[in-house]
Amino acid sequence: MSSHREIIKSAWGITAWTAVARVTGLVREAIVARYLGASAVSDAFVTAFRIPNTFRAIVGEGGLPGAFVPMAKKVERESPGKEGTFAGRFAVFLGTVVVGLVIVGVLAAPVFVMIFARGFQKTPGKFEMTVFLTRLLFPYILFISMAALLEAYLNAKGRFQLAAATPVLFNVSIILCAMALIPLGVPPPIALSTGVLLGGLGQFLMQLPLARRLGMKLSGSPMKDPMVRETAVKIVPRLYGFGVGQINLLISSNVLAALGDAFVTYNYFAFRMADLVRGGFVESITRTILPSLSEKALEADQTAFRKTIVFGLRLSAFVTLPATAALAILASPVIDIAFRRGRFQAGDVEGTTLALVGYAFGLFAIGGVKILTQAFYALHDTRTPVVVATFDLVAFLVICLALARPMKHAGVALATSAGFWINFILLFILLMKRVPGLLERELWKSAARLSAATVVSGLSTLALVRGVVPYPQASSLVLRTTWLLAAVAAGSLVYLAGARLLGAPEVGEVLGVFRRRRARA
Repeated sequence: MSSHREIIKSAWGITAWTAVARVTGLVREAIVARYLGASAVSDAFVTAFRIPNTFRAIVGEGGLPGAFVPMAKKVERESPGKEGTFAGRFAVFLGTVVVGLVIVGVLAAPVFVMIFARGFQKTPGKFEMTVFLTRLLFPYILFISMAALLEAYLNAKGRFQLAAATPVLFNVSIILCAMALIPLGVPPPIALSTGVLLGGLGQFLMQLPLARRLGMKLSGSPMKDPMVRETAVKIVPRLYGFGVGQINLLISSNVLAALGDAFVTYNYFAFRMADLVRGGFVESITRTILPSLSEKALEADQTAFRKTIVFGLRLSAFVTLPATAALAILASPVIDIAFRRGRFQAGDVEGTTLALVGYAFGLFAIGGVKILTQAFYALHDTRTPVVVATFDLVAFLVICLALARPMKHAGVALATSAGFWINFILLFILLMKRVPGLLERELWKSAARLSAATVVSGLSTLALVRGVVPYPQASSLVLRTTWLLAAVAAGSLVYLAGARLLGAPEVGEVLGVFRRRRARA
């Protein structure tokens, strides 16, 4: 139980920064919506940003942490003090690979745009604009991949807060570049792209001093280090596994591009909003749980390992289940308040709202997949997540094509959520074979309690906002925001009260950190 408290303490320690990052991220997206609206230009920027982000997700965030953190912990246990040298050598290896990737990306940008958004050729100039912006943004992969390695090293050393703060710098960079350059006559897509590059570089430089103080140093040839070679080998199947997930994004991008202008933008803003809601404490849990899982997996007795997995799933459900209900009920006011200004008008709010409802139903599954995948990686099992991801790819393709015709972009969003749920269910079933007793009484009782509390909270919120105090759409931004905050607060209080009455231990586990801090004070 003490390790569980440490996970929560670490999660709360970075949740404040994560919350600030999410808020500044919301401001960033609001600025993008204000200056670009939902149009051919916004589709071009979103796609150009998505292409290097796809490689970043595969290399920098997908395969890297799952392979690097367990290996760094292993080096630290077997050869204390040598983990910094190992990390430095691996940084040289990763930087060399990513520089090559950037060169290929710049030269082959038209090919990548054709793969991601063939339908852009229907609108004159849209395809060419996307190619230009893709070339401009591709160096971002180098900065953010190296930043991701530093984050993984700091996490392996038990330092989480600085890495959680770096996205704030990224968001602020984009915001400031937009506010400073656009009034000077710089085209909005160029100004925003400049902010992306500077923000990525800032994320790397912000973490470098602490990583060096904690022992990370560049020395020797990376490929002469057997641990570097082993880590590189372990990353390959992870790259494929996360690459399959990015192929889902590729499929959805092509389907949305074929539907016409603005649909790519609708789903981009909707997914960002869903990710904003899912983030915060849930993202903090999934980040802090990997080092703990890596340590517990080394023990002969799997009890602590199993308990840590169940603990992570329970805490994720505690936040994401009520968040799903809240987003489904309040989707339209949320999008209206966040984005309706400048070029982003009422019709765009309606289109984005439909997509947001579809994405909302996948909130728990997204967090659950991350936790279960990390559990397999902690067991040094890279094959199972890859096989499941491949099956999920086929399932997503079938569901996406089936729903896109009758439901358009909302069908793509719903298919994305369905894909995450299929992935989660299969991973859980297969992990039960590796970890006996995973579906223990504590887990299913928690699911029942939290689901019941969510239903009560959702029905209460629905009655409040649809009958008692309807959304004041024509009012000022301050009044609309106050209405939304009041609705969320009311629903949250009902949920917490219901969970407490039903005996859900998550309320005490999550909030108990603050009680212990007050007691010590």
